[in-house]
Amino acid sequence: MKVITIQISVPDGVEVRVNGGGQAAAGPQRPFVAQPDPAYPGGVCPEHGEEWNLVPAGLSKTKVNQDGSPKRYNAFWTCPSYGCSQKPPKPGVVEDVTGFSEADGMPF
Repeated sequence: MKVITIQISVPDGVEVRVNGGGQAAAGPQRPFVAQPDPAYPGGVCPEHGEEWNLVPAGLSKTKVNQDGSPKRYNAFWTCPSYGCSQKPPKPGVVEDVTGFSEADGMPF
């Protein structure tokens, strides 16, 4: 590991934060709680028409905990097409596509 010395001139009244930019002020991180793999949601990606792909639980390649260790994540479903950010709707979320309004009893 290389050590670099940096000298910065800071005007009076300016707050300087080092190592995390104030993340410690937000409080301790919640502990990771492993969850079982989510059930298959059914359906397909609305953008690509492909069935959802299960990404297994693992360790992040880009995010780290405060102690520098890789962040863990639970399994999740996503579109298998590279670069697509679509995810299936969360369980219990039902979209009303009938156009029926209960307020006036009219379908428009």
